Amino acid sequence: MYKISSLFLGILLGIIAISCQQEEKPNFKLDATIVGLGDTTVYLQQRRDGDWVKVDSVNFVADKGVFEGNIDLPESFYLTIKDGKGYIPLFLEQGEITLTSNINNMRDFSVEGSKTQDEYSSFMDALSTFDEQASLLGQRYQQAKADGNDDELVNIENEYDSIMEQKTQSMLDYAMSNNESVVSPFIIMSNSYLFELDALDKVVSNFSDKIANSYYVIYLTNRVNTLKKVAVGQKFVDFTLDDPDGNPIALSSVLNNNYVLVDFWASWCGPCRAENPNVVEAYNKYHDKGFDVFGVSFDKDHDKWVEAIEKDGLTWKHVSDLKYWSSAAGKLYGVQSIPHNVLISPEGIIVEKNLRGEDLQNKLEEIYSEK
Repeated sequence: MYKISSLFLGILLGIIAISCQQEEKPNFKLDATIVGLGDTTVYLQQRRDGDWVKVDSVNFVADKGVFEGNIDLPESFYLTIKDGKGYIPLFLEQGEITLTSNINNMRDFSVEGSKTQDEYSSFMDALSTFDEQASLLGQRYQQAKADGNDDELVNIENEYDSIMEQKTQSMLDYAMSNNESVVSPFIIMSNSYLFELDALDKVVSNFSDKIANSYYVIYLTNRVNTLKKVAVGQKFVDFTLDDPDGNPIALSSVLNNNYVLVDFWASWCGPCRAENPNVVEAYNKYHDKGFDVFGVSFDKDHDKWVEAIEKDGLTWKHVSDLKYWSSAAGKLYGVQSIPHNVLISPEGIIVEKNLRGEDLQNKLEEIYSEK
């Protein structure tokens, strides 16, 4: 028995030793040079759900430092300087990668050894033509606004919408044609607020199984599932948050056989504040007929939230967890941009989304003219 136990122990220790060696051996190496940096700490970080996550740190000496680690699929990382001097975004993948930049202009950098970075840079260069067109339109818009040329403003807005549609379609086309590359889900994830559920569902379901374990594919899959739960025609998802006085209020408590507009907004959001007078007009006109508003704020400053409520004359119920973009209610409804709203029927069914301006007034007129 002693011999058998010793043999078993020897084999077990050998397996452990081999496993440790395999785990410790890195499959990527990033050799970075940031000219003018000197001696300081540089972090390797990622963005996860809006937060910075530190993956590693290296003390650079005479502008140079080396990061090593293990990675399965290519992923986007950021090199960030300890003293907050800036950051450099890049894709890491298995193999040896070199990066060169300058502390005085970290936006200008070169990467060698990362095919994924090359692919991403190439696509973004092509996509930049849309941004350049939009920038020129912005200049024209400012001039037309200064001249009081309302017809030109409308034309520019239509041109801008057309450019954005082309840009959005370009991203979708790329992702559909390059369904084995993690660049595709990364691009779609980074711009997912631009895509309607149908388009998002189509592109996500087209991704190859080879990248199914990518963080970006998993994120998009979860987003599609969330949006399906709160799509038009689905039953509303209930939630409870505190009002400005700290009292918990459930969305379900506001329904009471009313049509309820769940209005996601924030005091710091210019377009939200610009839309508030329209919501106030709708509330004043139809509240006595059974229309209500439930304000959900993406604020993080309580006093500014309350100040905006009072200044804009928002007399309906308001709630917030003061968690900014991490709002629990926002996550439930897949909100990635504000203003955003959801209209719920007395039966608790989501009947419309993102009704703003005349669209909101027309929808309410349609509803209440039938009553």
